[in-house]
Amino acid sequence: MRRAAIIGAGALGLGFLAERLAGDYALHIADTAPKAGLLRRLQDEQGFTVNLCGRNGVTPRRISGPMTVSLADTPEGRAALDKALHEVDIVLTATGRRFLDDVVATIRPALNSRSRPVWLLFCENGMRVAESQAAGFNKHVILADTVMSRMCRFGEPGDAGFAPLWPESESSLIVEEFGFLPLDAGQCGTRGPFSPAFTLLQHDEFAVWKDVKFYLHNGMHAFISYHAFLEGVTRFPEVPPGLRARTKNVMFSEVIPAILATHPSARREEIEQYALSLLERFFNPSFNDSIERGVRGIEEKLLPSERLLGGCEYIRRAGIEARGYSSTITAACKILSRSRKVEP
Repeated sequence: MRRAAIIGAGALGLGFLAERLAGDYALHIADTAPKAGLLRRLQDEQGFTVNLCGRNGVTPRRISGPMTVSLADTPEGRAALDKALHEVDIVLTATGRRFLDDVVATIRPALNSRSRPVWLLFCENGMRVAESQAAGFNKHVILADTVMSRMCRFGEPGDAGFAPLWPESESSLIVEEFGFLPLDAGQCGTRGPFSPAFTLLQHDEFAVWKDVKFYLHNGMHAFISYHAFLEGVTRFPEVPPGLRARTKNVMFSEVIPAILATHPSARREEIEQYALSLLERFFNPSFNDSIERGVRGIEEKLLPSERLLGGCEYIRRAGIEARGYSSTITAACKILSRSRKVEP
């Protein structure tokens, strides 16, 4: 059986990666001390339950398969992680960009000491993440980006109707019913240890979906979140018609034309249909995403290379005025001003 290590036992690491890969791979899941209880239970139960949210409601699904775990910030856990890194075929990081440098420094020695190829897949948001982390790895470590388009979250106080991770657990994992997990065949090759959970795309097509995720998905999620927050909305399904219409207008008049202008191979009808389905996913009452989750980490999202400033530049490079998209930056600054973190 093929083996995979997932670094990060958050909502994305469990709700997308482990949910997709369990059964195809023996999994090793690593995190740090705050996740100790969750990891112990994962190992004991050899699985967990997710709540798949689709158009027709919520369906609990049991995820099971061989699972081992480690706490990377303890001596015993670090030894267990190093052992797993010597044995696995694929390593996937799902830690967030601010932790990624430290994670890569931790796993690099074990991966470099191997004698056979291993694929290191970066599941963090951002552009050219693999390229930015390539220094110091031996040639048998194959680095590649992913496109992580499934929305996942842990249950929050007040959530009802969701199955727990395990019987009698107070935690639940809520994920949307979306399974597209593409890889760049130009980075990964076509003969890697990839199960049908992955979709290998030619480089040009993968580049399209990378931009779709970062600017159409992440950028417009921020657009809705920040404007809705300022209007006093607390949940995505409660976003009023006016803001929904503005969101669709920015998608179709700014972001999609910029993607099509940047990528001659992009198919207009396919991108437009994806945008319409994305709006349904954002406002899905079954997933019932919170606006508060969408406004976390504003300072990071305002960095020059991130989705807001970077998205405005992306649209302008295509010869389009980013009038609606740039309003997200104004809204972000207003939110920060209210929290007294920066001057208005």
